[in-house]
Amino acid sequence: MTSSSFEFDDEADQFYSSLEVGVTVHDSTTGDICYANEYAEDVYGYPAEKLRTIDIVDVSTDSLSKSKFIKQIRAAAAGHPQQFEWRVTRPSGEILWIEMRLSELSVEDQSYVIAVIQNIDDYKMKLRHFYLLNRIIRHNFRNKLQIVSGGFSQIDTRSNGNKVFDQMRRAIAELVRLTSWVNKITSLTGDEKNTDRVNVHTLLEAEVEKYRSNYPDINWELASENLYIDANPLLQKAFHELIDNAVRHNAHEDLAITVSASENVADQQINIQIIDTGEPIPDIEIAPLLNSDEPDQLKHGDKIGLWEVQTIVNRHQGILKLKENNAERKVIEVTLPLADPK
Repeated sequence: MTSSSFEFDDEADQFYSSLEVGVTVHDSTTGDICYANEYAEDVYGYPAEKLRTIDIVDVSTDSLSKSKFIKQIRAAAAGHPQQFEWRVTRPSGEILWIEMRLSELSVEDQSYVIAVIQNIDDYKMKLRHFYLLNRIIRHNFRNKLQIVSGGFSQIDTRSNGNKVFDQMRRAIAELVRLTSWVNKITSLTGDEKNTDRVNVHTLLEAEVEKYRSNYPDINWELASENLYIDANPLLQKAFHELIDNAVRHNAHEDLAITVSASENVADQQINIQIIDTGEPIPDIEIAPLLNSDEPDQLKHGDKIGLWEVQTIVNRHQGILKLKENNAERKVIEVTLPLADPK
């Protein structure tokens, strides 16, 4: 039996079609899809007929290699169940996290692998919020409270009293600021569902012009097409943070900042880049952003703006990448799905 001729009997097909999880059946050697239920079609964004003709790894966002996937398929076929998470890109350009569980399956004495698929995008975002809030409480709050506590123990009538009070005042102000951060992060899950059709050029132009008027000594360039995305007001906050970082963390002499947006027609996406000629972003700040969701990697860093940006971008089915980070220039890229044409 070849993968193209695979089919369940009517009872089995009805059962798998009724499930509230995605189910795909794969060739145990090549990993090719032989069967997909309706839920799987919805997750991947392709009809079952199309899924049978494409390489499933081609919809990955570089988080899954072909060799690794085949290795896991064959391990599952040999009786060793596999479980992993990865991101897929739908034909619409939307990017989402899924969980895949692979197990062996025998049909009419033929060996296959059955995959159970779940959309875990909401789960990943809630987990990200938890990590971020945990980091704020465990590190930022703790550090500032230690300053306040230590300050009280040092207060006396000597000349250093004013200095101690000043440190405590700044620490308390930082705690108040951090509570605002917590409120913003927790609000990300509430406001993000209400989206409008937004012209990216208009959105970026508003931010660039605002900074151009305040920082005329910086060499500004905006190169953006009139492209449309479905977004909520939080997305403008994300671009404000990215541009603001380039302004605040670099000397303005000879600094050039370019904001560009271009269409990726093949993937139905838009690539937005913030490019500056300033200093590289320190590793301690970008490690948790690009490599891990583990909060321990954040324990020495003070900045949470990039975490907020990544969370907002992810909630818009997008990806935030650091394309370049060297002494000559930094390139931060945001990839978002294009809005449906009207």
